[in-house]
Amino acid sequence: MIAKSKTLKSLMRKYYSPDIYLWEWFTVGAIVILTIASSAYQDTRSLTVWSVNFWDVIWERRPLEFYEYTAQNIHHVRHQYMGCDLFAIIPLSIWNFPIWIAQRFFDKSAAGNAYLLSWSKLGLEVCNIFIAYMGYKMAFLITNDKKRSMWAMLVTLGSSVCIIGVGIAGQTDVFVAAYGALCVYNMMKGRTKRAILFAALSIAVKPFFIFAFLPLVLLIEKNIFHAAFDCILSLSIMVLNRLVGNIFPLYKESMSQGPSILVLTNLFGVEIAKASIFMIGLLVICFLSYMAITKSDEERNRYCVFIAAGVFMLMSSFSKTEFYRSILIMPYFSVLIVSDMNRLRLNMMIGFIYQFFHTVIRSTASGNTISAYYMQGSVFSRVFAPSENVNQEAANLRTIIMSMGVKEQYYNLVTNVSAAVVSVAIVLLLVLNYPRCKHKFDMETNGCFAKFDHGILMLNACVFLPFLILMYLIYFMY
Repeated sequence: MIAKSKTLKSLMRKYYSPDIYLWEWFTVGAIVILTIASSAYQDTRSLTVWSVNFWDVIWERRPLEFYEYTAQNIHHVRHQYMGCDLFAIIPLSIWNFPIWIAQRFFDKSAAGNAYLLSWSKLGLEVCNIFIAYMGYKMAFLITNDKKRSMWAMLVTLGSSVCIIGVGIAGQTDVFVAAYGALCVYNMMKGRTKRAILFAALSIAVKPFFIFAFLPLVLLIEKNIFHAAFDCILSLSIMVLNRLVGNIFPLYKESMSQGPSILVLTNLFGVEIAKASIFMIGLLVICFLSYMAITKSDEERNRYCVFIAAGVFMLMSSFSKTEFYRSILIMPYFSVLIVSDMNRLRLNMMIGFIYQFFHTVIRSTASGNTISAYYMQGSVFSRVFAPSENVNQEAANLRTIIMSMGVKEQYYNLVTNVSAAVVSVAIVLLLVLNYPRCKHKFDMETNGCFAKFDHGILMLNACVFLPFLILMYLIYFMY
């Protein structure tokens, strides 16, 4: 009996230990790799082919014909025109140089080879690892605690938004997040000029970071004219890129086929009383940022993370964004939930609830998130018996649930309840972690939240696992 008691105490000490164990890193890594190997989303094919086309036109000494060459669509990908700037795929082109060699000299198709597509997504995951590392750096600046900073890193790597953005969709939004993280980190270090440079790089890939950069500038710069000038500078690389792009034949035609204007318009499409909820939240954050004069480096750092996390959580939940765009909340989200030791368990529990129900919404609202259709052509489908001619409309979660006789109003009820839970989670995280929130709830006074908790850690880091299993079940149903 005494031996059992000692064993139990030993297990409980480990349960509340700040150290991350090897099996926890391995579990998260396995989920990430399995997801990468299990999806061949249409955008990933297009992005991979475009990144390889870059080397084709250079090899053939006709770089100015890039957009014209891509528009020929000789590899028959879903998108005929590349509706984004060349700057957005250059990092992927560098990583995919081995794919170009395989395609150019060994007759391996970049679009049709499951292993080459997985290599392409692995490059995006390397970028995601960098984002997680930046989360570690940010968390350490705030907490001066290596243990909690490692927790932020693990949560970033295993977060459902990163797994969906990279493992499922294979999107270059990860580059937007990486440059953005470098901008925020340099803001935290007081390096304003470097921050502007990295903001400009992020915006040049896709312009979403401008919404976070504006309140970040207002936090540091109280002169409105100087703040406006900094924001204009952040647009400089994008503008220059567009001007240079005009010398490429079919550049304008290709850009007109892209979703840029529609995507930006949709950001303000979720309304209350005809007003955009995202715009309301953004204006409130801008006001709070401008009115705050930080009293210390730590407070400035907390504000920087709070601003970035707030803007992108509002964007991902209160605007009409693609199912993979939520990757932009990282690493700020994971840093936010570990930044206050007194509320660590509370923050991480709310963080898990946010991630889980956010993933429910993405999985039920979009037929692209949990779908057997996009498992075709993946490494997973090569190992197991491939499903041929799977119907895109039939092989997704929504269609299958509806085919089981579930009434649409009950299905919509799940989505609506999930949206309500996500909304409350966002409000709680932003209120509880506002840098000047001094209020303490009764339960906080006994220190029950000021503990490391590996159970809640793994809930946050493995939140996508049940959805991945569900995707496998759908695949084998067909």
